Amino acid sequence: MSMIRRCSVIVGLLMALWQVTAVAAEPAGQFRDCADCPEMVRVPAGSFAMGTALADARDPLMRAESQVSTVRIGKAFALGRVEVTRKEYLKFLADSTYDGAGPCIAWDDTLGRFNSDRDRGPEHPGASHPVRDDHPVSCVSWADAKAYVAWLAHKTGKPYRLPSESEWEYAARAGSSTLYPWGDDPADGCDSANLYDLSATASVNLGWKPVQCRDGFAALAPVGQFRANAFGLADMIGNVSEWVEDCFTNSYVGRPRDGRAWVWSGGCGQHVVRGGSWVSPPELARSAYREAQDANFRADFLGFRVALDLDSRTETR
Repeated sequence: MSMIRRCSVIVGLLMALWQVTAVAAEPAGQFRDCADCPEMVRVPAGSFAMGTALADARDPLMRAESQVSTVRIGKAFALGRVEVTRKEYLKFLADSTYDGAGPCIAWDDTLGRFNSDRDRGPEHPGASHPVRDDHPVSCVSWADAKAYVAWLAHKTGKPYRLPSESEWEYAARAGSSTLYPWGDDPADGCDSANLYDLSATASVNLGWKPVQCRDGFAALAPVGQFRANAFGLADMIGNVSEWVEDCFTNSYVGRPRDGRAWVWSGGCGQHVVRGGSWVSPPELARSAYREAQDANFRADFLGFRVALDLDSRTETR
């Protein structure tokens, strides 16, 4: 090998090594806009197939899901790495005059069933688990979640909001096309999601078949205890179900294909809930599964996470 070619090869190797080091040294895309703000993760732009081709179109909740459509998320956005925590939400209540009081559907150990309880709320959710600051907030309605993101936007001067349904599924899938982010077998996900599994059946008997594995939590888990997906997002499946912005509809026909939320100019009574929770059987916790709840519905298995539009400054963090 000639001296010139040998030098060229050495330079090429050094350049390659520098590029690998440069990529490894790049920030992971996680940030907070204040000490009390949710930790955010940058989600890249991209396209995905929304829905499940084998979903039962006869089921009103699955009819839209069966209408698989291609959605393009044309611009990167940020999403909460985990669900909004109880500590973060109580900071909002302390700093504002908002009163989100109302009955909450919570598990009652004495009755052995879920019960509507006016004494339950974000401060004191279901009796089946102890109160911890790092639990996801629960017993919050869609209206409560909207009040929180409005407060957060005002506090930071940033356009915080609820994610759209399309953004949520795109982020939950994180490049996967299987029923769950980890594959098609729910029992393979006990290190990735807190669902109704064999760990929960002894203390909470819900009468439906659990996931055939143990995730180590009989009820609600602190946020971030499970393996994150390929986008670095944790608890997208399980723990608490999550409100999104969209109005609920039984069809995907006519919905925006660019990731925007599907909302009505006059508002709507029911909104979409995604992701399944600690009481969900596996078939109700798939990446594409969706439910509808009234805007003022509260439950100790229902919370939310926040989204944020990225501007040119935040894009270069």
